[in-house]
Amino acid sequence: MRAVSTPPETPSPRSLAREVAGLLLAAVGILVVLVALGAMHPVLSSSVAAAGTFAAFRFLAPPRTRVSRAVTCTISAITAAAAVGCALVYFPLLGWVEVGTALAAAGVWLASEGA
Repeated sequence: MRAVSTPPETPSPRSLAREVAGLLLAAVGILVVLVALGAMHPVLSSSVAAAGTFAAFRFLAPPRTRVSRAVTCTISAITAAAAVGCALVYFPLLGWVEVGTALAAAGVWLASEGA
């Protein structure tokens, strides 16, 4: 028996438009949430932005090439530094909690996977 392969389906313009509209709405919605959180307090918005960045790059769009991995690590480091910096400025004890948590997480990662 010969295996029959089907060619990949070309997406229709309508489905592409729906996908673009959905991604645009999601991006605008996230921006609105971050702006609203930033109006309430910079520590809250920067922490949510850092968590969202980590989640997006880990689960939604993992990097495939070395350059994209470097870009995602840089963006994640910038958002995490902004979150810790805001916390240290506005509420120093919370900033030190974030630093301690990051150190503990790095230690657990090193101990469990052996970087």
